[in-house]
Amino acid sequence: MYKILFIDEEADAIDDFKDYVEQTPASKNVQVLSEFPLNDLDEMVALIIKINPDAVITDFMLNEHKTHIKYGVPYNGIELVRHFTAIREAFPCFVMTSFDDDAVKQSDDVNIVYIKDILHSENKTNVKANFLEKVVSQITHYKARIESAEKELITLIKLRDEGKAGIMDEERIIQLDNFLERSIDKRNIIPNDYKTLSNTQRLEQILNTVDDILEKVKKHES
Repeated sequence: MYKILFIDEEADAIDDFKDYVEQTPASKNVQVLSEFPLNDLDEMVALIIKINPDAVITDFMLNEHKTHIKYGVPYNGIELVRHFTAIREAFPCFVMTSFDDDAVKQSDDVNIVYIKDILHSENKTNVKANFLEKVVSQITHYKARIESAEKELITLIKLRDEGKAGIMDEERIIQLDNFLERSIDKRNIIPNDYKTLSNTQRLEQILNTVDDILEKVKKHES
């Protein structure tokens, strides 16, 4: 079951979304968690990481109707998503809005912005995939990419440990490692300069050995 975190400053909007999910066939694969936005962006991102959802859906205007929170929210949904995906790259995030023009203008990816009315109009139109199905699809695609990368990385590391990995295998290991690091936490990425290829290390060892032999030969000749 996938955990979807819904963030809104209004309890009514949260209840409305939960009602929508319950009426959607894909709901059997989904658990909806909800949170009010915190008054600090970094703390909100830390809370999302702690909850560890499979997708994040947030309202765009998080400081508009403060009926259930007593503090100001100094960021909007686009800024929250941008801040969070700066840590977890390509994580499934969606922004719900009544003001599509403003949200689209601020977003780096227009495909994550959805009009709130879509939740109520889907039953009246013959859409190929409803909003919740799109969310689930994004989650499965994201997880599949990570699982595929993990399996390939394990296989290549085993090949390297057996001394059978070539230069291209070594480079692929670094690529996969970079991808997985960015998916988990981009703040702790190890620079490529520190990810040396074992083949390169072996070559350096051979060259150093050759240098030692040549040095000994020179001493013997003298």
